[in-house]
Amino acid sequence: MPPKTEPGDTRSRIIETARELFAAQTYRAASMRDIAERVGISKPSLYHHFRGKSEILAALVAAPIEQLAATVEAAAALPADQVRQGVLTGCADVMLAHRDTMALLLRDASVYGDETTEIMSSVVRVIEQAVALLAGPDPDWRARVRAAQALAAVADPITQFPDIPAAALRAELLRGAAAVLATDPPR
Repeated sequence: MPPKTEPGDTRSRIIETARELFAAQTYRAASMRDIAERVGISKPSLYHHFRGKSEILAALVAAPIEQLAATVEAAAALPADQVRQGVLTGCADVMLAHRDTMALLLRDASVYGDETTEIMSSVVRVIEQAVALLAGPDPDWRARVRAAQALAAVADPITQFPDIPAAALRAELLRGAAAVLATDPPR
């Protein structure tokens, strides 16, 4: 007889299985039946742990989003000359620690739907706060554009280069983001 799994173990297995299926099939294409079958539980048992797929998604992204929000808040409390570095390094570190989840959030358009509005709104709020900090006090529109570009310079390549070691990728991400913020384009 297989060992009895604790409810927390099953919940963790559901979340990890969902992450894998969402990455392989997209959020929309992966079904609750697919998740239940891969975990080795019945569909009613799956619904005992989660009311629906959007609740699984919320559980999957909760920790990375909370960590990003905490990073942005911590950066806001830094001395003015350290805020940008705090935002960029903090966001890079969190995103690199959660590469699979970031790929889901940044590359799978199907996670943005009516049933996930609340979850995705929290993602957007954190990104907007990070961009505002990167733009600095009283920014003009150009500074806000560069701030958004700098954050994208940290975020986007994380999902595009999954095979690059985290430390090497982190260094290049931060170098690129700093270049976006520090230089004017050639004339």
